[in-house]
Amino acid sequence: MKAVVVYEAGGVDKLVYQEVPKPRIKEGWTLIKVRGFGINRSEIFTRKGYSPSVEFPRILGIECVGLVEESKKGFGKVVCLV
Repeated sequence: MKAVVVYEAGGVDKLVYQEVPKPRIKEGWTLIKVRGFGINRSEIFTRKGYSPSVEFPRILGIECVGLVEESKKGFGKVVCLV
């Protein structure tokens, strides 16, 4: 799958669009085949290094829309698949 990954704090040049392994979902998780996503204000803070509790590398794109590909009993946590 494709993802936007940030390996270190900085500007938009730090956004790396690359192939990453498809996540394995756990009980209570749902895997979404993403059709569109956005990078919100909190993720801009993360990219810039303003979120002290966030560790790198980090995959961005917590806001997405798409189709449910797989679910493990409920929608407790959503994992977005590009």
